[in-house]
Amino acid sequence: MNISFARSVMGAVLLCFFAAASMAAAHEYTLGSLKIVHPWTRATPAGATTAVGYLKITNTGSTPMRLTGATTAAAQRVEIHVMSMTGGVMSMRPVQGVDIAAGATVKLELGGIHLMLIGLRKPLLQEQMIPLTLAFAGGKTVAIELYVEAMGAAQGAHDH
Repeated sequence: MNISFARSVMGAVLLCFFAAASMAAAHEYTLGSLKIVHPWTRATPAGATTAVGYLKITNTGSTPMRLTGATTAAAQRVEIHVMSMTGGVMSMRPVQGVDIAAGATVKLELGGIHLMLIGLRKPLLQEQMIPLTLAFAGGKTVAIELYVEAMGAAQGAHDH
Protein backbone atom coordinates (compact mmCIF):
# COMPACT_ATOMS: atom_id res chain seq x y z
CA MET A 1 0.00 0.00 0.00
CA ASN A 2 1.21 3.45 -0.85
CA ILE A 3 2.26 5.46 2.26
CA SER A 4 0.69 8.63 0.90
CA PHE A 5 -2.64 6.83 0.30
CA ALA A 6 -2.55 5.30 3.81
CA ARG A 7 -1.95 8.73 5.36
CA SER A 8 -4.84 10.19 3.36
CA VAL A 9 -7.18 7.44 4.51
CA MET A 10 -6.07 7.81 8.14
CA GLY A 11 -6.52 11.58 7.91
CA ALA A 12 -10.05 11.16 6.53
CA VAL A 13 -10.96 8.71 9.31
CA LEU A 14 -9.65 11.07 12.00
CA LEU A 15 -11.48 14.02 10.44
CA CYS A 16 -14.78 12.08 10.51
CA PHE A 17 -14.18 11.04 14.13
CA PHE A 18 -13.46 14.57 15.34
CA ALA A 19 -16.36 16.02 13.33
CA ALA A 20 -18.78 13.56 14.94
CA ALA A 21 -17.37 14.19 18.43
CA SER A 22 -17.58 17.94 17.97
CA MET A 23 -21.16 17.74 16.68
CA ALA A 24 -22.29 15.85 19.79
CA ALA A 25 -20.31 18.00 22.23
CA ALA A 26 -21.22 21.36 20.75
CA HIS A 27 -24.93 21.31 20.66
CA GLU A 28 -26.29 24.55 21.96
CA TYR A 29 -29.24 26.45 20.60
CA THR A 30 -30.54 29.99 20.97
CA LEU A 31 -33.94 31.59 20.70
CA GLY A 32 -33.68 35.31 21.33
CA SER A 33 -32.38 35.66 24.88
CA LEU A 34 -32.72 31.92 25.60
CA LYS A 35 -29.74 29.60 25.48
CA ILE A 36 -30.54 25.87 25.37
CA VAL A 37 -27.59 23.69 26.30
CA HIS A 38 -26.95 19.95 25.88
CA PRO A 39 -30.36 18.45 25.26
CA TRP A 40 -30.08 14.68 25.75
CA THR A 41 -31.96 11.47 26.33
CA ARG A 42 -31.09 7.82 26.92
CA ALA A 43 -31.08 4.90 24.51
CA THR A 44 -34.18 2.74 24.91
CA PRO A 45 -34.65 -1.02 24.64
CA ALA A 46 -36.84 -2.57 21.97
CA GLY A 47 -40.49 -2.28 22.99
CA ALA A 48 -40.02 0.81 25.18
CA THR A 49 -42.88 3.26 24.78
CA THR A 50 -41.42 6.24 26.64
CA ALA A 51 -38.18 8.15 26.94
CA VAL A 52 -37.12 11.16 28.99
CA GLY A 53 -35.50 14.35 27.70
CA TYR A 54 -33.17 16.62 29.65
CA LEU A 55 -31.61 20.01 28.92
CA LYS A 56 -30.66 23.34 30.46
CA ILE A 57 -32.29 26.66 29.49
CA THR A 58 -30.73 29.99 30.46
CA ASN A 59 -32.64 33.25 30.02
CA THR A 60 -30.04 35.96 29.46
CA GLY A 61 -32.71 38.60 28.83
CA SER A 62 -34.70 40.93 31.04
CA THR A 63 -38.11 39.37 30.33
CA PRO A 64 -39.35 36.10 31.82
CA MET A 65 -40.05 33.27 29.37
CA ARG A 66 -42.23 30.15 29.63
CA LEU A 67 -41.58 26.73 28.09
CA THR A 68 -45.05 25.45 27.15
CA GLY A 69 -44.35 22.17 25.37
CA ALA A 70 -42.48 20.25 22.72
CA THR A 71 -43.04 18.01 19.73
CA THR A 72 -41.01 15.32 17.97
CA ALA A 73 -41.59 12.91 15.12
CA ALA A 74 -39.93 10.24 17.33
CA ALA A 75 -42.97 10.03 19.64
CA GLN A 76 -46.73 10.49 19.55
CA ARG A 77 -46.51 13.35 22.05
CA VAL A 78 -44.20 15.16 24.44
CA GLU A 79 -45.25 16.31 27.90
CA ILE A 80 -43.47 18.38 30.52
CA HIS A 81 -43.37 16.45 33.82
CA VAL A 82 -42.13 17.19 37.31
CA MET A 83 -41.02 14.65 39.89
CA SER A 84 -41.37 15.31 43.60
CA MET A 85 -41.02 13.55 46.95
CA THR A 86 -43.89 13.78 49.41
CA GLY A 87 -43.78 11.77 52.63
CA GLY A 88 -41.08 9.50 51.23
CA VAL A 89 -43.11 8.72 48.09
CA MET A 90 -41.87 9.85 44.70
CA SER A 91 -44.52 11.03 42.27
CA MET A 92 -44.51 12.36 38.74
CA ARG A 93 -47.13 14.59 37.19
CA PRO A 94 -47.54 16.63 34.01
CA VAL A 95 -47.35 20.41 34.20
CA GLN A 96 -48.58 23.04 31.74
CA GLY A 97 -45.26 24.83 31.49
CA VAL A 98 -42.01 25.92 33.06
CA ASP A 99 -41.21 29.54 33.84
CA ILE A 100 -37.70 30.80 33.16
CA ALA A 101 -37.16 34.06 35.03
CA ALA A 102 -35.02 36.83 33.55
CA GLY A 103 -31.37 36.05 34.26
CA ALA A 104 -32.20 32.54 35.53
CA THR A 105 -31.32 29.01 34.47
CA VAL A 106 -33.74 26.11 34.59
CA LYS A 107 -32.45 22.55 34.41
CA LEU A 108 -34.65 19.78 33.08
CA GLU A 109 -32.82 16.99 34.87
CA LEU A 110 -33.00 13.63 36.59
CA GLY A 111 -35.36 13.69 39.56
CA GLY A 112 -36.93 17.02 38.65
CA ILE A 113 -38.55 18.69 35.69
CA HIS A 114 -38.11 16.77 32.43
CA LEU A 115 -39.66 16.07 29.04
CA MET A 116 -41.56 12.79 28.59
CA LEU A 117 -41.54 11.41 25.05
CA ILE A 118 -44.66 9.24 25.02
CA GLY A 119 -45.55 6.68 22.38
CA LEU A 120 -42.09 6.16 20.91
CA ARG A 121 -42.28 5.16 17.26
CA LYS A 122 -39.06 3.12 17.46
CA PRO A 123 -36.19 2.56 19.91
CA LEU A 124 -33.76 5.44 20.47
CA LEU A 125 -30.24 4.29 19.64
CA GLN A 126 -27.08 5.49 21.36
CA GLU A 127 -25.38 8.42 19.57
CA GLN A 128 -28.46 9.28 17.49
CA MET A 129 -29.67 12.85 17.31
CA ILE A 130 -33.45 13.08 17.85
CA PRO A 131 -35.08 16.21 16.35
CA LEU A 132 -37.39 17.98 18.81
CA THR A 133 -39.09 21.38 18.71
CA LEU A 134 -39.47 23.33 21.95
CA ALA A 135 -42.46 25.67 22.21
CA PHE A 136 -42.53 28.83 24.30
CA ALA A 137 -45.30 31.28 25.25
CA GLY A 138 -46.08 33.77 22.52
CA GLY A 139 -45.81 31.16 19.76
CA LYS A 140 -42.02 31.06 19.76
CA THR A 141 -40.37 27.76 18.82
CA VAL A 142 -36.85 26.45 18.38
CA ALA A 143 -35.75 23.24 16.69
CA ILE A 144 -33.16 21.30 18.70
CA GLU A 145 -31.79 17.76 18.79
CA LEU A 146 -31.59 15.40 21.74
CA TYR A 147 -28.30 13.52 21.80
CA VAL A 148 -28.92 9.87 22.74
CA GLU A 149 -26.62 8.75 25.56
CA ALA A 150 -26.10 5.14 26.64
CA MET A 151 -28.93 3.22 28.26
CA GLY A 152 -28.86 3.98 31.99
CA ALA A 153 -26.71 7.11 31.64
CA ALA A 154 -26.92 9.08 34.91
CA GLN A 155 -26.35 12.42 33.22
CA GLY A 156 -25.27 13.67 29.84
CA ALA A 157 -21.73 12.40 29.42
CA HIS A 158 -20.64 15.50 27.58
CA ASP A 159 -22.61 18.02 29.64
CA HIS A 160 -20.55 21.19 29.99
